[in-house]
Amino acid sequence: MSTPIVELIAEQIEALVNTVTIANGYNQDLTAVRPKRIHLEGDLNDDGTVFIEQEDATVEAASEDETMLRQAFAMEAIIIDSDAATDAIDTRLNTVAADLIKCLFTGTNWRLGGYADGLMLRDPAIEKFIGGEQIAGVAVNIDVLYRFVSDDPYTQP
Repeated sequence: MSTPIVELIAEQIEALVNTVTIANGYNQDLTAVRPKRIHLEGDLNDDGTVFIEQEDATVEAASEDETMLRQAFAMEAIIIDSDAATDAIDTRLNTVAADLIKCLFTGTNWRLGGYADGLMLRDPAIEKFIGGEQIAGVAVNIDVLYRFVSDDPYTQP
């Protein structure tokens, strides 16, 4: 069975987020999750969990031969600091957002395995959220530009 280009891109984002570890030189260990059901993320409130949410796509350009889409993704990181934490929660949120941005834009990572023609932050680029008692989070929002053969979203031109 073939895999759509957009799915290959989502898998690349997941793999990059999973490289965010202290051992790899980042500020914390993050774990990417692509929920298996709608609203499942409410059951998975673990510190350092990053939900990769695929949002709507828009047509950037189209011709008879190829189509370029702008696919939106949100990476929503759950942050649960312990009672012993000495830094402000904003400090932790800022470092998580910075680590996510770094993992996506270092070197040629922005190409997402060769499937992306462009990767950019979108507004709001970084947004904080409260997810319940003692749970905070930060979302990093990106757009991915990618192309496929107009009559075959499984194939790159």
